[in-house]
Amino acid sequence: MAMHLRLTAGVELLDEWAESATQAERNVLYEALFAIGDGSVFLIYDVFGDPDDISNFIVMVKADLMVKINVQRAESSFDVLYVGTLDDDATANAAEIAAELAADAVVEADVEDV
Repeated sequence: MAMHLRLTAGVELLDEWAESATQAERNVLYEALFAIGDGSVFLIYDVFGDPDDISNFIVMVKADLMVKINVQRAESSFDVLYVGTLDDDATANAAEIAAELAADAVVEADVEDV
């Protein structure tokens, strides 16, 4: 059974980010938000859980763009907590995510070389 979520908070943050984003960046982010809403985000994007809060997730929209969300399963809703790059993010685990993505890239390169 698919989980359908609605966005309940963070619209102001999205609007602020969108002011300086390109149309292409806005398009890919909005696609990711729809995937979060319809529950397909885990099939399409790299999603990382927050070890400090199990209801927070970081969705890697593309290599240089991420969105951090908080999911309230009981209310079938989610909030946007952050939109931007890993370099801009002030969360404690951003460096860990960057290291994990770099390690994944090395593994993929090694597999392609074989």
